[in-house]
Amino acid sequence: MAQELLGKTFNGYYVERLIGVGGMAKVYLARQYSTERQVALKVLPQQFLNDDTYLQRFNREVKIVTQLEHRNIVPVYDYGEHEGQPYIVMRYLPNGSVDDLLARGALDPATILHILAQIAPALDYAHSKGVLHRDLKPSNILLDEAGGAFLTDFGIARLNEGDKGTTITTQGVVGTPSYMSPEQAQGKELDHRSDLYALGVMLFEMATARRPFESDTPYSIAVMQVTTPPPSPRAYNPTLSPALEAVILKALRKQPHERFQSAAELLEAVRAAVEQGVPLAEAAPPAAAPYPPQAMPPYSSRYPTPQSTSRIAPPKRRRNTALMGILLGSAFGCGLLTLTLIAGLFLLNVIFPPLPAPTASQSPSPAPPLTRTAPSVVINATPLPTLDATSRAAQQTLVARQATREATAQATAPFVQLDRPVLPFVLQAASGTLVYAAPRGSRQSFDIMRLDLATWQRAQLTQNAADDSFPALSPDGQWVAFQSNRDGSDEIYVMTSDGRGITRLTRNVYSDRFPSWSPDGNWIVFSSDTRQDGTYDLYRVRRDGTGLEVVYSSPERKTHPSYSPDGRYLVFTHGSNPNNANTWEIARYDTQTGALKLLTQNDVRDASPVYSPDGAHIAYITYGTTNAVAIMNADGSNPRVVYDSGGNDWSVDFSPDGAYFVITSTQPDTARDELVLVTRDGQVAQVITRDGGSAARWR
Repeated sequence: MAQELLGKTFNGYYVERLIGVGGMAKVYLARQYSTERQVALKVLPQQFLNDDTYLQRFNREVKIVTQLEHRNIVPVYDYGEHEGQPYIVMRYLPNGSVDDLLARGALDPATILHILAQIAPALDYAHSKGVLHRDLKPSNILLDEAGGAFLTDFGIARLNEGDKGTTITTQGVVGTPSYMSPEQAQGKELDHRSDLYALGVMLFEMATARRPFESDTPYSIAVMQVTTPPPSPRAYNPTLSPALEAVILKALRKQPHERFQSAAELLEAVRAAVEQGVPLAEAAPPAAAPYPPQAMPPYSSRYPTPQSTSRIAPPKRRRNTALMGILLGSAFGCGLLTLTLIAGLFLLNVIFPPLPAPTASQSPSPAPPLTRTAPSVVINATPLPTLDATSRAAQQTLVARQATREATAQATAPFVQLDRPVLPFVLQAASGTLVYAAPRGSRQSFDIMRLDLATWQRAQLTQNAADDSFPALSPDGQWVAFQSNRDGSDEIYVMTSDGRGITRLTRNVYSDRFPSWSPDGNWIVFSSDTRQDGTYDLYRVRRDGTGLEVVYSSPERKTHPSYSPDGRYLVFTHGSNPNNANTWEIARYDTQTGALKLLTQNDVRDASPVYSPDGAHIAYITYGTTNAVAIMNADGSNPRVVYDSGGNDWSVDFSPDGAYFVITSTQPDTARDELVLVTRDGQVAQVITRDGGSAARWR
């Protein structure tokens, strides 16, 4: 009975009221005595305790949800048994579900995008862990006070690995017919594209306030899923754009290989349709390929999320018929098997050319040694995922489309011919392109500049009232990432190397700083002060603003990240006390194993590390009596100072051939930062800017 726990204490939780009843569990609002916080307490009712089917389902949900840790999956605080009764304790989300929103009518496109931008990455993340939800619907998307959307209810989810052949059903098909994919309604083996179909049904419902297939019985709805083309969403909501309608209809294709192949791909298509009205540009679907299903794709989240929560005048919504996890008969499943449609596997083979092999670096001349030890600190972490061919192809297409649109909006940055400085002979062979921050007049703000060392032409890439700084050129030289406070706080931006198509990649109230590129040019890693206490965490984002995800988080300071040439390691400034620079060391994070190694450990500040092009050495700034440029082996051994101007040297980067450094050095006569070109052995140096320059990157 629903009242059996009300007003009672359940293993440290005071049960206040019933807030939900599902096919196999009851959910109560409870208060945890130890923390005084409100929680959602999900309990298997007494009448199911002797039913092995329900016990196994409940225990499997515990197994699944406790291994899924994502910002948009309802977090689990506790689980266990109390007096033989299994339970799960989750975060309480007080604002109901998307189904509650739909009770008031259709959602406007901005709100749809806002919700989808949160649920799509959660769904892709679950798929990357081998988890099929199998019951995705609006009532399983919960909302918090700030408009956050969270995926929940993995009660009939299935683990794709180690779970085959053990699907726990009393009959042949499990799920809610109104959201079932055709293959799910037929009792076929499923892959992640079945959940994507259900997400398409949700899109249709959010846009029209009705489901694409409605009928009097669950059986007839399931038959329609298999045999009936979906209706036009614009027939029920004429305000929808044709572009958004096309996206919804593609999501509802009967053949899995004709749908979107990831939630991220679907999200990107919705974003383009809503924000730019860009229609789908599709090639003809491939010839039908053999079933069974595809393997789960790697996780690919999409950010930033739109902030609008406005609504359109809703068309009247038909009353919902309650369909709580209806179990269809095995005879029904077998009958529908005769309607089997040949599905296919659509993979785009994208071949990325390898990066040019770097030139071996010269051996530096001996310099005064630094006292260093290199203890190892290993921290457990999840290895970073990689993109499959389909996701990478979708990403490239979208980036190209966005760049084309933006290219028409801004003019190419004008070049200024500079007087070539008189360089010592040994420096005259230096070539390549520098990007750096240059001060604007007497103000303490900066613009981004690009300097071609072959021609000594300089282009001003940004020009505004904000502070644009810490630029980084992509490996192919086509893009520049940088930080800017033009929107109130430091955020990460990207533009083409001639200053066009400036795009904001991060959107929040705290500082995102120090961008750096991955060797393949697909990712920008940066430091984000998410706790607003100066500690920073490492995040990465794709250059089109999608895929934002945490790389490494800990209580220490983590700034100035830089990838190794093979992409395996990240080096960065690591500080146990963000307010005491003498605790800052150089750390190396292994993205494959999650191990963290401190490469320096001493009583002075070590910061701003970068790898040499061959990956054999790391240059950094060490702060003693004066600030100096140091270099060490990639494992932290043999640290040594290679250049010390006697003043304030505070940033360093290698030339593409590893033979030179470009350094930021404060000039004593002007107290202004300038760029200095230095041979790798530190024996020859020359100032190469005259009106200010700092934080240069060389590609």
